[in-house]
Amino acid sequence: MNHIMLRAEFPGADEQHIDEIHNWLDRRNWVRLTTPDEQVGIWHGTFDRQRREQDCHQSAIDAFIEASKQFCQVQLDILWAAKKPSPQVATLIG
Repeated sequence: MNHIMLRAEFPGADEQHIDEIHNWLDRRNWVRLTTPDEQVGIWHGTFDRQRREQDCHQSAIDAFIEASKQFCQVQLDILWAAKKPSPQVATLIG
């Protein structure tokens, strides 16, 4: 599996729009690692092992743009991506 973690902000979205965006992402197997009341969201997603890392980055960007395009803009930062998280990265998450 390819793993990717990113930080996403949705400036200009109200609470209802944020809920709709989160539901859209949840249905596409994105997992939010931060609580909904936090303004900045940290998300984790997985992709097929055969995909190149750059393709996974682009797919992640496309998913968040699609989720937010009806309501607001999205600001993304890819925090890390790996075929398998290293023990050091897992420690930071835990």
